[in-house]
Amino acid sequence: MPNVGFQPGYPREVPRPRKDESPDRKPATTRGLIREVSYLHADEAAALAKRAEQKRVSKSEVIRQAIRAYLGIED
Repeated sequence: MPNVGFQPGYPREVPRPRKDESPDRKPATTRGLIREVSYLHADEAAALAKRAEQKRVSKSEVIRQAIRAYLGIED
């Protein structure tokens, strides 16, 4: 079976470190924030955008505030 997508002269695949192999994961920003990715349903995304606009903050800030409230983490 031919290697689909492989072009001669290019590396096949560069191994990436697994999350569990790097316990000293560095912050993604200078503020010490770590990047996480989540998927939202359309209605959740719309409500998030609406709340961020109402509060005049970023969607990320609304998410951080909601997570901290849900988990009982004090500011």
